[in-house]
Amino acid sequence: MKTGPNFTAEAAKAEIGRLQRASKKVVWTSPTQQSFEFDLPATVYPPRRDTSLLANSLHRLGLPHGSSCLEIGCGSGAVAIHAATLGWRVVACDINPFAVACTRHHASLYGQSITVMEGGPGPVSDGTSSQWGGDQHYDVVMWNLPYLPQPSQDADVLGPMEESALIDTDDTGLFHRYVRRISNGQLLKEKGIALAVVSSLLDGSNACSIAWRYGLAARVLATETFEDGESLDLVAMWRPYAGVQCIHESVVESTNTTLLDSDFPLGVRCTADKQLDGRGRRGRSWESLEGSIAASWIVDDGTHALHKPADQVHLGFNILQLFQHHDSQRICMKWPNDLYIRSSSSSSWKKCAGILFEGRTRGKGQRTVLGIGLNKRQAPNSNFSSLEQLNPELATENIVAQIHAIVASKFEFFQQPLIPFSSPQYGAVDSAIVSGSKHLGPLFYRGNKVEATGVDKDGSLIVLDAMGASIHVDEPEDIEWSNIQFGV
Repeated sequence: MKTGPNFTAEAAKAEIGRLQRASKKVVWTSPTQQSFEFDLPATVYPPRRDTSLLANSLHRLGLPHGSSCLEIGCGSGAVAIHAATLGWRVVACDINPFAVACTRHHASLYGQSITVMEGGPGPVSDGTSSQWGGDQHYDVVMWNLPYLPQPSQDADVLGPMEESALIDTDDTGLFHRYVRRISNGQLLKEKGIALAVVSSLLDGSNACSIAWRYGLAARVLATETFEDGESLDLVAMWRPYAGVQCIHESVVESTNTTLLDSDFPLGVRCTADKQLDGRGRRGRSWESLEGSIAASWIVDDGTHALHKPADQVHLGFNILQLFQHHDSQRICMKWPNDLYIRSSSSSSWKKCAGILFEGRTRGKGQRTVLGIGLNKRQAPNSNFSSLEQLNPELATENIVAQIHAIVASKFEFFQQPLIPFSSPQYGAVDSAIVSGSKHLGPLFYRGNKVEATGVDKDGSLIVLDAMGASIHVDEPEDIEWSNIQFGV
């Protein structure tokens, strides 16, 4: 339970004084252009730009009348009331009792039926989710999370009520706690969608990779940027390829071939303990080490044209993001999609993972599968590295489930709810490509030293020659990486 200067007897007296401040009237326009006037006590969070960010994304999901939703941290009740006007069955909660009263009052004022409860996610001592979220599971769960980090011990603080809306005082991190609940099967239906507004001051820049680590697919649906440089991301999360078959075999020729030869639908995953004929680029063999991961997915059946040439680069970058927080100086990406790890800052870089897309014409379209080979445990005297060398704890994690979440984030297609594909993080991808080239270079193109600057929209490597001319390189075999001894 939180203790400190904001939760003392003196702070309680000060809070009573704050509650005696005059209420304020705020007018908010919903995504359907309906105008709502809210009469808000001083400690209740008013509708702002982040409120509209959440409401607009919620509205664009296009879910039918009768869908169920839970809003955590309902504040004034604006988003919950908007959801109710769409014909949804709405439950809302807030740890601020004045926000609970406000939401109930405004829902009644505008003729909407909403169940509002006091409470919210927090330490175990704050109660289980059934106390504030009910015993049911929802089509949509949403939370506009507090967006300020904890202040230092000697900094001025807000009152407890205002702090609950604005400051993440949870040592675990409220976004982590929220994602973990969803991942553990709480609150959300199997095919439901969880929404979160996350600030760049906290977990915003890493929100998707955090979700992936818990086995949830995630996309950024919208971003709001402010004058001071802070940005808010609206992140959608879901259980990847829910209800789609996952196949596991002890031994296969190749997981890619198994799926290419099949009639399985989109999203089916095939894993194997051992591949007899695993493949890399240009027909190279992929050595199947003990404890390695061999996994493939059907990512395109020709219906939606989901696969694009640059996907191998962006997918490689996403997998890099998944592991980079362990030690960003000992893992890097080699264009277009290989991951390299070194066991120490002075040791050699060795290949840990590779990606291969393969296609086969089927009728009027092309069936495309994605194969990923990744060394999880280190083999003795191997010329390849492993995740275990980056962090021994990774040897026990469910890496397949985490990569499954990344693949769904990139390729899973939705019509209802409508979850559009995210735009690639071009700047971050370029930075990763440049960083990898510095670790694994210098680079040479056709015998001449070049400098990598990033990739173009098709995933080709952009390099500068000695004269400053820009060259777009399509074939990885045209680049020589001078600091790679093994696993090219």
